Amino acid sequence: QLTGNFQLYISFLNSAFKMKLLLAPFTVTVLILVASSVAGAGAAAGAESAETDADRSHLRRRLKGDSASSSYISLDPKSIVLKSDADQSPESHRSVGNNKRKFVSCESSPWEKEWLHSIDHWAEGKSICDILLKSPEQTKNLHDFLQLTCSAHFQAPYQSWCIIDDEYRPMYYNTANRETFELSWEPPFADMQLDGPRKPIIPGPQHEHIVSKFTFFDETTNELYVEYIEPLVSHLRHPLHGCDLSQLPNSRWLVSSRGWIIPPPPSLRRDRALYFDAGASEWGDGIGGPSLSFFYNYWGRVGVEFNEIYAFEPTCTVREFYEKLPKEFHDNVHFQQCFVSSSPEQDSPETPFIPHSVSRMKHSPNYYVLFKLDIDSPVVENGNIDFILNDPNYDDVDEIVWEHHVQNYLMEQHWGSNPKNLPLKIKDSYEYFLKMRQRGIRAHSWV
Repeated sequence: QLTGNFQLYISFLNSAFKMKLLLAPFTVTVLILVASSVAGAGAAAGAESAETDADRSHLRRRLKGDSASSSYISLDPKSIVLKSDADQSPESHRSVGNNKRKFVSCESSPWEKEWLHSIDHWAEGKSICDILLKSPEQTKNLHDFLQLTCSAHFQAPYQSWCIIDDEYRPMYYNTANRETFELSWEPPFADMQLDGPRKPIIPGPQHEHIVSKFTFFDETTNELYVEYIEPLVSHLRHPLHGCDLSQLPNSRWLVSSRGWIIPPPPSLRRDRALYFDAGASEWGDGIGGPSLSFFYNYWGRVGVEFNEIYAFEPTCTVREFYEKLPKEFHDNVHFQQCFVSSSPEQDSPETPFIPHSVSRMKHSPNYYVLFKLDIDSPVVENGNIDFILNDPNYDDVDEIVWEHHVQNYLMEQHWGSNPKNLPLKIKDSYEYFLKMRQRGIRAHSWV
C-alpha cells in the first residue's frame, strides 16, 4: 500500500514539516530511509555496441526492464530512489555535511505525460510535427512554453515580440500570434528596442502544466523546495526542429537552438560549482556551436559561476585551446587533450572515466556538478550514463546535458540513417532521460 501510494508519503512529509515534526535529524533520517524502501531501486541498464538483431533486442530489453513489452513509458514512482547519509559507503572520500539538495521526487508535467505515453506511436508514424502543429492542445502548450523561454520583450509598439536568446543564435517570437508560430532569426522591425536586460528562465507554479518538477529537501533548514526543468517532448531537441515552418527561413538552424533548455534556478543551493565537459571543442567554437562559453554565460544568467571547469577534447591541442581561451579563464579552466573512457576499468590519467573524475573533485555533497557529454560515440557515452544509473550509491552529478544518438527520422538530415549503429529509438531516449530525472539528476537533451 505504501508503494502504491507514494504521493501520500510526500503529502505527509510536507504536513510534517509544517507541524515542526521533523526538526530532529534522527527523525529526518528515519523517514527518508523508510521512503527509500518504499520507493525501491530504479535504474536503467545500459547500451553497448550491438552488431546483430539479437544483440539489439537484448539491449532494448536491458534498458526497459520489465516494461519491455509496453508501448508507453511507465511513470511508476517505485523507480524513484531516495537516499540517506547511511547509504554512503564507509570509504567515501567526501567530508560529512548536511545536504542542501537531497532528492525527494520528480514529477512529470501533464504535457510531458502525454508524450511519454505516445512518443513511440508518434515517432513510428512520423507524426511528431503534425501533433505539435495541428493539435489545439499541443499547439497551446508549445506557445505557452515558448513564451516562458523569452529572454526579454520589446518596447511599444512591438511589445508582443520577444527575443529568445540562447547565447548562440537568438530567435524572435511574436507572443500575440497564437494561430501560427511567427518566428524570425533577425529583428522583424528595424527600430525595435528591448524593454530591459535579458532575464533567465524562471518557471513557477503557473507553468506546471508544461514544465516538470523536482522536489528536494534541505537538511540544513529542514525544508522542502521545488526546481523546474523543461519537459520531455517532441524529439528532445527544439520542439519545432524538423517541422515545416515556411515563414521561418533556415528553419534547419533550430537543430542547434538551445533556448528551450531550462537551467537551474537562481536560488540553486550550493557551496561551489564544477563543470565537466566531454567533447568540449574550443571555448567559443564547436560543431553545432560552442558548449563551454554557452554554459558559462547561460548558467551565469541564473547566478551560477563555475569555480572550476574541466574540459576534455581529442581534436584540439593544449596550445590551441589556451590560445583561444580568454585570459581571465586561464586559472580555473583545465583542459586535457584526450579521449575519455567508457567504463571504470578503463579509467587512467590518459583516458579518464569522467564519473570517477567528478568523484575525485567533489569533496562535499553541496558541490554542484554539471556534466555535459557529447563525443559522438554511443558506446562511450552509454557507458558513462549506464554507470551513473546503475550504481545506486553514485550521486555526484547534479545536472547532465547529453546528446543521445538514436534512430530519429527528424535528425537523419544531420546524422544520416544507419540503424545498425543506432539500435535505440526516440522512446529509449525518453526512458534514459526520465530515469536520470527519477534519480534526482537534472537531465537535458543536448544538440
